[in-house]
Amino acid sequence: MSTDAGEAGTDRAATLSALEKTLRHALSVLPRGVVARCVTDALPAEILVQDDVRLHGGKVRKVSVSMPEELIEAVRGRSGPGGFSRYVAEAVDRELRHDLLGDFLDELDTEYGPVPEELLDQARREWPDYEGS
Repeated sequence: MSTDAGEAGTDRAATLSALEKTLRHALSVLPRGVVARCVTDALPAEILVQDDVRLHGGKVRKVSVSMPEELIEAVRGRSGPGGFSRYVAEAVDRELRHDLLGDFLDELDTEYGPVPEELLDQARREWPDYEGS
């Protein structure tokens, strides 16, 4: 091993040791969720989203979104450290698919007219958990 490679390894080990010491100190004085949030907020989005979970096959780009604090805390509680962006992206993906389905149903209604009420009633009766009124 060359001297430069040995020095790089030593520098990396020293940096990681200092990082570990800093994290241990932060965890000793702050709640774990606060420390995790600070760490994940400091990392670029590309590190937090793995290639196999990118939606729509596109690149990941960091954006700013304003949300009520209660909603942010609820998402953080459900998603865990490093999962906030993925959770929000998956929720937006579901909502977009829902919107597109609604658009498609509107197109079908425009082209063929609304589904007759008697067919809707029949479909409701055949649904496994249907409870007639």
